[in-house]
Amino acid sequence: MEKNKFVFSLLALAMFFTVFVGNSYSRIIQIGASNFVFTPVNVNNAVVGDTVKWTRTSGSHTTTCDGQQFTSRPTGAAPWNAPLNSANPTFSYVIEIAGTYNYICEPHAPSMAGIIIATASGITQLTELVNSYELSQNYPNPFNPVTKIRFSIPASSQVILKVYDNIGKEVATLVNEKLSAASYEVDWSAFDFNSGVYYYKISAGNFVQVKKMLLIK
Repeated sequence: MEKNKFVFSLLALAMFFTVFVGNSYSRIIQIGASNFVFTPVNVNNAVVGDTVKWTRTSGSHTTTCDGQQFTSRPTGAAPWNAPLNSANPTFSYVIEIAGTYNYICEPHAPSMAGIIIATASGITQLTELVNSYELSQNYPNPFNPVTKIRFSIPASSQVILKVYDNIGKEVATLVNEKLSAASYEVDWSAFDFNSGVYYYKISAGNFVQVKKMLLIK
Protein backbone atom coordinates (compact mmCIF):
# COMPACT_ATOMS: atom_id res chain seq x y z
CA MET A 1 0.00 0.00 0.00
CA GLU A 2 2.79 2.44 0.93
CA LYS A 3 4.58 1.60 -2.32
CA ASN A 4 1.43 2.36 -4.31
CA LYS A 5 1.05 5.71 -2.55
CA PHE A 6 4.66 6.54 -3.38
CA VAL A 7 4.17 5.67 -7.06
CA PHE A 8 0.96 7.70 -7.16
CA SER A 9 2.77 10.70 -5.66
CA LEU A 10 5.50 10.49 -8.29
CA LEU A 11 2.91 10.32 -11.07
CA ALA A 12 1.06 13.31 -9.64
CA LEU A 13 4.31 15.30 -9.43
CA ALA A 14 5.15 14.39 -13.02
CA MET A 15 1.71 15.56 -14.15
CA PHE A 16 2.19 18.83 -12.26
CA PHE A 17 5.40 19.61 -14.12
CA THR A 18 3.92 18.51 -17.43
CA VAL A 19 0.92 20.81 -17.03
CA PHE A 20 2.37 23.83 -15.26
CA VAL A 21 6.08 24.05 -16.05
CA GLY A 22 7.12 25.39 -19.40
CA ASN A 23 3.59 26.28 -20.40
CA SER A 24 3.93 29.03 -23.03
CA TYR A 25 1.35 31.64 -23.88
CA SER A 26 0.47 32.97 -27.32
CA ARG A 27 -1.81 35.87 -28.11
CA ILE A 28 -4.02 37.28 -30.82
CA ILE A 29 -2.81 40.74 -31.82
CA GLN A 30 -5.64 42.82 -33.27
CA ILE A 31 -5.01 45.37 -36.05
CA GLY A 32 -7.79 47.45 -37.58
CA ALA A 33 -7.93 48.67 -41.19
CA SER A 34 -9.93 51.83 -41.85
CA ASN A 35 -9.56 55.41 -43.08
CA PHE A 36 -6.40 54.46 -44.97
CA VAL A 37 -4.51 53.49 -41.82
CA PHE A 38 -3.68 50.36 -39.87
CA THR A 39 -4.36 50.70 -36.14
CA PRO A 40 -1.96 50.28 -34.45
CA VAL A 41 0.61 51.15 -37.09
CA ASN A 42 3.52 49.72 -35.08
CA VAL A 43 3.45 46.44 -33.17
CA ASN A 44 6.75 46.05 -31.33
CA ASN A 45 5.90 43.37 -28.77
CA ALA A 46 4.95 40.38 -30.92
CA VAL A 47 6.55 37.01 -30.27
CA VAL A 48 6.86 33.83 -32.29
CA GLY A 49 3.62 31.90 -31.95
CA ASP A 50 1.39 34.97 -31.78
CA THR A 51 -1.42 35.36 -34.30
CA VAL A 52 -1.86 38.74 -35.97
CA LYS A 53 -5.49 39.38 -36.93
CA TRP A 54 -6.42 42.24 -39.25
CA THR A 55 -10.05 43.40 -39.23
CA ARG A 56 -11.57 45.73 -41.82
CA THR A 57 -13.83 48.34 -40.26
CA SER A 58 -14.38 50.48 -43.36
CA GLY A 59 -13.22 50.83 -46.95
CA SER A 60 -11.59 48.24 -49.20
CA HIS A 61 -7.98 47.37 -48.42
CA THR A 62 -5.42 44.58 -48.36
CA THR A 63 -2.78 43.42 -45.92
CA THR A 64 0.23 42.58 -48.03
CA CYS A 65 3.75 41.36 -47.30
CA ASP A 66 4.62 39.43 -50.44
CA GLY A 67 7.83 41.05 -51.62
CA GLN A 68 6.36 44.14 -53.27
CA GLN A 69 7.84 47.61 -52.89
CA PHE A 70 7.78 48.90 -49.30
CA THR A 71 7.40 45.36 -47.91
CA SER A 72 9.95 43.10 -46.24
CA ARG A 73 9.95 40.10 -43.94
CA PRO A 74 12.50 37.88 -42.17
CA THR A 75 14.21 35.19 -44.21
CA GLY A 76 12.08 32.06 -44.20
CA ALA A 77 8.85 33.81 -43.17
CA ALA A 78 5.80 33.06 -45.27
CA PRO A 79 4.42 35.89 -47.44
CA TRP A 80 0.79 36.99 -47.41
CA ASN A 81 -1.53 39.05 -49.59
CA ALA A 82 -5.12 39.12 -48.37
CA PRO A 83 -8.12 41.33 -49.17
CA LEU A 84 -9.86 43.25 -46.40
CA ASN A 85 -13.34 44.19 -47.55
CA SER A 86 -16.98 43.56 -46.71
CA ALA A 87 -16.79 40.05 -48.20
CA ASN A 88 -13.46 39.25 -46.47
CA PRO A 89 -13.42 41.35 -43.29
CA THR A 90 -10.60 39.54 -41.45
CA PHE A 91 -7.26 37.88 -42.12
CA SER A 92 -5.01 36.06 -39.63
CA TYR A 93 -1.28 35.31 -39.83
CA VAL A 94 0.68 33.18 -37.38
CA ILE A 95 4.20 34.48 -36.71
CA GLU A 96 6.68 31.63 -37.07
CA ILE A 97 9.94 33.56 -37.67
CA ALA A 98 11.38 36.32 -35.47
CA GLY A 99 12.25 39.62 -37.12
CA THR A 100 10.75 42.74 -38.65
CA TYR A 101 7.73 42.62 -40.97
CA ASN A 102 7.03 45.70 -43.10
CA TYR A 103 3.65 45.33 -44.77
CA ILE A 104 1.30 47.56 -46.77
CA CYS A 105 -2.22 47.97 -48.03
CA GLU A 106 -1.52 47.39 -51.71
CA PRO A 107 -4.03 49.92 -53.15
CA HIS A 108 -3.05 52.64 -50.66
CA ALA A 109 0.70 52.17 -50.27
CA PRO A 110 2.98 53.69 -49.17
CA SER A 111 0.85 55.89 -46.93
CA MET A 112 -1.07 52.90 -45.53
CA ALA A 113 1.62 50.66 -44.08
CA GLY A 114 2.48 48.90 -40.84
CA ILE A 115 5.39 47.32 -38.99
CA ILE A 116 5.46 44.21 -36.82
CA ILE A 117 8.56 43.46 -34.76
CA ALA A 118 8.57 39.89 -33.47
CA THR A 119 11.04 38.26 -31.12
CA ALA A 120 11.60 34.65 -30.19
CA SER A 121 10.71 35.46 -26.61
CA GLY A 122 7.53 34.50 -24.82
CA ILE A 123 5.98 34.02 -21.41
CA THR A 124 6.71 30.72 -19.67
CA GLN A 125 4.83 29.65 -16.56
CA LEU A 126 7.23 28.15 -14.02
CA THR A 127 5.10 27.18 -11.01
CA GLU A 128 1.72 27.84 -9.41
CA LEU A 129 3.08 27.97 -5.84
CA VAL A 130 3.35 31.72 -5.17
CA ASN A 131 2.91 33.62 -1.90
CA SER A 132 3.72 37.21 -2.87
CA TYR A 133 4.36 39.63 -5.70
CA GLU A 134 7.97 39.66 -6.81
CA LEU A 135 10.11 41.00 -9.63
CA SER A 136 13.51 39.32 -9.86
CA GLN A 137 16.76 40.70 -11.22
CA ASN A 138 17.18 39.81 -14.87
CA TYR A 139 19.77 37.20 -15.74
CA PRO A 140 22.32 37.23 -17.10
CA ASN A 141 23.13 40.81 -16.20
CA PRO A 142 25.02 42.38 -17.94
CA PHE A 143 23.66 40.59 -21.05
CA ASN A 144 24.18 40.39 -24.81
CA PRO A 145 21.70 40.42 -26.41
CA VAL A 146 19.10 38.19 -24.66
CA THR A 147 18.13 38.24 -21.00
CA LYS A 148 15.45 36.60 -18.87
CA ILE A 149 13.13 38.30 -16.39
CA ARG A 150 11.18 36.38 -13.74
CA PHE A 151 8.18 37.63 -11.83
CA SER A 152 5.55 36.19 -9.48
CA ILE A 153 1.93 37.12 -8.84
CA PRO A 154 -0.07 35.52 -5.98
CA ALA A 155 -3.47 36.31 -7.54
CA SER A 156 -4.94 36.62 -11.00
CA SER A 157 -3.89 40.06 -12.27
CA GLN A 158 -3.51 42.20 -15.35
CA VAL A 159 0.27 42.22 -15.76
CA ILE A 160 2.18 44.88 -17.67
CA LEU A 161 5.95 44.51 -18.02
CA LYS A 162 7.74 47.20 -20.02
CA VAL A 163 11.32 48.14 -20.84
CA TYR A 164 12.59 51.73 -20.85
CA ASP A 165 15.87 53.29 -21.94
CA ASN A 166 18.04 55.42 -19.69
CA ILE A 167 16.05 58.60 -20.42
CA GLY A 168 12.74 56.96 -19.59
CA LYS A 169 11.49 56.29 -23.13
CA GLU A 170 9.47 53.10 -23.50
CA VAL A 171 11.22 50.74 -25.92
CA ALA A 172 9.38 47.41 -25.51
CA THR A 173 6.30 45.83 -23.96
CA LEU A 174 7.09 42.29 -22.87
CA VAL A 175 3.80 41.45 -21.15
CA ASN A 176 0.36 43.05 -21.30
CA GLU A 177 -2.29 40.49 -20.40
CA LYS A 178 -4.22 38.93 -17.55
CA LEU A 179 -2.33 36.05 -15.94
CA SER A 180 -3.29 33.57 -13.25
CA ALA A 181 -1.42 33.24 -9.95
CA ALA A 182 2.01 31.76 -10.71
CA SER A 183 5.66 32.49 -11.32
CA TYR A 184 6.60 33.40 -14.87
CA GLU A 185 9.67 34.01 -16.99
CA VAL A 186 9.92 36.17 -20.10
CA ASP A 187 12.83 36.81 -22.46
CA TRP A 188 13.88 40.15 -23.86
CA SER A 189 15.81 39.94 -27.14
CA ALA A 190 17.64 43.24 -27.54
CA PHE A 191 19.15 42.54 -30.96
CA ASP A 192 18.13 45.93 -32.34
CA PHE A 193 19.10 48.00 -29.31
CA ASN A 194 22.32 49.82 -28.43
CA SER A 195 24.49 49.08 -25.43
CA GLY A 196 23.51 50.90 -22.27
CA VAL A 197 21.40 50.97 -19.14
CA TYR A 198 17.75 49.92 -19.42
CA TYR A 199 14.98 49.69 -16.87
CA TYR A 200 12.13 47.19 -16.65
CA LYS A 201 8.93 47.95 -14.79
CA ILE A 202 6.13 45.64 -13.72
CA SER A 203 2.59 46.65 -12.79
CA ALA A 204 0.26 43.96 -11.42
CA GLY A 205 -2.69 44.84 -9.20
CA ASN A 206 -1.32 47.37 -6.71
CA PHE A 207 2.23 46.06 -7.13
CA VAL A 208 4.69 48.25 -9.05
CA GLN A 209 8.45 47.75 -9.15
CA VAL A 210 11.36 48.86 -11.33
CA LYS A 211 14.78 47.26 -11.78
CA LYS A 212 17.86 48.18 -13.80
CA MET A 213 19.75 46.05 -16.32
CA LEU A 214 22.79 46.55 -18.52
CA LEU A 215 23.13 45.63 -22.20
CA ILE A 216 26.75 45.32 -23.39
CA LYS A 217 27.49 44.54 -27.04
